[in-house]
Amino acid sequence: MDKQAYLIKRLESNIQSCKESMDKFIEKLKEDPAYALSWGTGTFQTAANLKVYEMVHAALTAETPCSIQAVKETLMDRVLHKSKYPPQSTSPCSNLMEQYELAAYADLLSDLNIYGE
Repeated sequence: MDKQAYLIKRLESNIQSCKESMDKFIEKLKEDPAYALSWGTGTFQTAANLKVYEMVHAALTAETPCSIQAVKETLMDRVLHKSKYPPQSTSPCSNLMEQYELAAYADLLSDLNIYGE
């Protein structure tokens, strides 16, 4: 299996795992909303990871797929941009989501270094 196919398979597994985690949170939210939200910070991280994994998966499986190098360059651009311009919304949830997205971009970028082209 080539590097790109392996990465796609790994992203699909990560996406599935994130969706399962979100489904569990939704069930907890239905059972006891106050408790679920009180301890739901990890859900922001899961949602940010899901967003990034789906974005990269879409780029790698498009009709004209991106190369791993192109994905790495895009992720680096996003890491630099989000680092230079940190979130300053009046919404704490929006700021938290932005922070977790930055972390997800950086985490995936560091993982992609093993897939170099």
